Amino acid sequence: MTKQIYYLEPYKTETEAFISEVQENTGSMLKNVILDQTVFYPEGGGQPGDRGEIVGKDGIFKVEYTRMIKGEITHQGKTHGVLGNGEKIKAIIDWNFRYKYMRIHSAGHLIHDVLMSLVSSLKPLKGSHSSKAYLEYEGSMDVSLKDKLADLVKEAVGKDLPIITREASYEELVKECQFVPSNLPKDKSLRMIKIGDFKPMPDGGVQVKSTKEIGLVLITDIILQEGKTIIKYRVVGPA
Repeated sequence: MTKQIYYLEPYKTETEAFISEVQENTGSMLKNVILDQTVFYPEGGGQPGDRGEIVGKDGIFKVEYTRMIKGEITHQGKTHGVLGNGEKIKAIIDWNFRYKYMRIHSAGHLIHDVLMSLVSSLKPLKGSHSSKAYLEYEGSMDVSLKDKLADLVKEAVGKDLPIITREASYEELVKECQFVPSNLPKDKSLRMIKIGDFKPMPDGGVQVKSTKEIGLVLITDIILQEGKTIIKYRVVGPA
């Protein structure tokens, strides 16, 4: 398994590594590169995978997607020049791209935390922390709470609350978190996030260090649909 540097040092933008394998991708012009360690976050938890470059002595691999494929962190892209198995390289992420989605992902967790203080009857179902970010819940809420939700999120951002992420076992998640998805594996290390004094939540993404880094969060819409609540949001402007 590739060492996950993005969890150990989420603000690290590059690292040296060795190529474990370069794979041809049948039916695609993209190749797969697997490293012994990486700063590239693979798509998951609603957060897009990183893009950037893998730079070798005689070639550059332009990473267009990073995905978890068959249990391996897989960098997918196109090679300019030559890269080979066992070669020492430098892996460099597109930091502006990564940081944008770190902020969006953290904003989603903060919205959830604030929302639970207003409407505790909702049960989280899924979410996306991409360019079309949303949170989906089982149950309905009063849509007139939209402005109050936005104001409380803005207030929490301004308080510069710490955002802590760490490894956790399934048993720890069940003990400490209000909601734990039933499909999480029970035999491997998982992760959790905790913002300020809010309750912790399971999380597999890469987050910013404090709410102040999130910046301005807009609640763009609240939709009630077939017994579900969908909250759409955006993060705008600089951190």
